[in-house]
Amino acid sequence: MVRAPAGKAPGSPLWLKLSSYVTLTRDETAFLLALERSVARQPARADLLRQGDRYGEASVLRDGWAIRHKALPDGRRQVVNFVLPGDIIGIYSNLFECTDHSVTTLTPVEVASFPPERIVELFRNFPRLAAALAWSGAREEAMVAERLLSLGRRTALERVAHLIVELLRRLSVVNMAQDGHFTLPVTQEIMADALGLSIVHVNRTLRRLRDSGLVEVSGQRITVQDVSRLAVVGQFDELYLHLIQAPGHLERAFSDHPAKRRTIRSTDPT
Repeated sequence: MVRAPAGKAPGSPLWLKLSSYVTLTRDETAFLLALERSVARQPARADLLRQGDRYGEASVLRDGWAIRHKALPDGRRQVVNFVLPGDIIGIYSNLFECTDHSVTTLTPVEVASFPPERIVELFRNFPRLAAALAWSGAREEAMVAERLLSLGRRTALERVAHLIVELLRRLSVVNMAQDGHFTLPVTQEIMADALGLSIVHVNRTLRRLRDSGLVEVSGQRITVQDVSRLAVVGQFDELYLHLIQAPGHLERAFSDHPAKRRTIRSTDPT
């Protein structure tokens, strides 16, 4: 494990993701900065969590890609979701002793680790941040439910199209996708494990999307030519991603919290 220099919370993927929901105060931003102080790099194919192991530290993925997955005793695996920059790994380490899934890196990654007790401190002292984390957790749960719908009811073409649009939307929140372009460091084997398809079926489906002029694929570079049409193909309804600002009644509920008195706009992280 190689140590990396710590960055600033403003502009970090976690800050960007949470500030898309609530306008973060200076104190809240300082707390996030403290969470990301201890930074390390891990190589591709490293296990950040192993199913059945005891929880250790929690961590924030700052750069790179990983997968959440579960395995049967005979080794067959289901990819549950993709872990992208700004996602927290081990957020439930205060609630459970052992992990019920694994997290494995797809690329070299940069992670910032912190004691799980900091999550308890966050809920005690920063209720608006706690609400933002609850929002993030609700999105994660909704994405898993949407994946279940894909596995049970969507066709192969719909599954692949839906996944591409979902990743595009998620990456856009943390400034990792622009104008339909993003990097997809995911092999067809991993995509097959996520979508319940064979590798041959994934390859054939991607070719259909290319031939239809909906996407371009150049190595790991994906270009979505027509997001609206691709969303129609995948029967994609972004409501489940909850890409919204916090409701007004929630902001009003925290209006008397001391941290509210010194705010910075999410559009001006300085």
